[in-house]
Amino acid sequence: MAAPDSPLTTMSLFAAGSTLIATKGGGAEAKSEPVVARCAQDVVAGRRGLHEFDPVFARATVYGRRPARPGVETVDVVGRGRWTFVFSTPQRLAAHFGDCDFYATTGADLLDQLPIGIGVMLDPDDEHRLPIPDRMVPPKTLTAIRRRAEQKRTGHDVSIDEVSVTREEGAG
Repeated sequence: MAAPDSPLTTMSLFAAGSTLIATKGGGAEAKSEPVVARCAQDVVAGRRGLHEFDPVFARATVYGRRPARPGVETVDVVGRGRWTFVFSTPQRLAAHFGDCDFYATTGADLLDQLPIGIGVMLDPDDEHRLPIPDRMVPPKTLTAIRRRAEQKRTGHDVSIDEVSVTREEGAG
């Protein structure tokens, strides 16, 4: 039994297909951050580059709300395209959506199955939220965008070749 001064611990059940997952939260019971959340925190803080995040996200298990029909839920953000939200833990998903059906998959499988034109937002309610636009823009353009972001983070100037690649991609 918990001491009178300790925080309360709650138990939630989330349905994931035919599997029930029980999670505990609160106080000393809270688990450490998943690797993907820690890596996102490092990217947002400028301690790591986006190129370091990609393989971590690909291997990570992410959670999303499962709609009634097969697919993923998306939101249209004016001027920014269509996005789906995924979470690094079932607890974060529940904090955003409440009790709901959800799916769990690897980041790589999610990106492989998403239609072209949909971006992924990891942990949208947290300071370490990170957009993953892999399915929104052509791979060459994404590489140029990420290279510029890395150069900005490290203080290196953008090369002339990179600027021309960006213009070529934008001209088409």
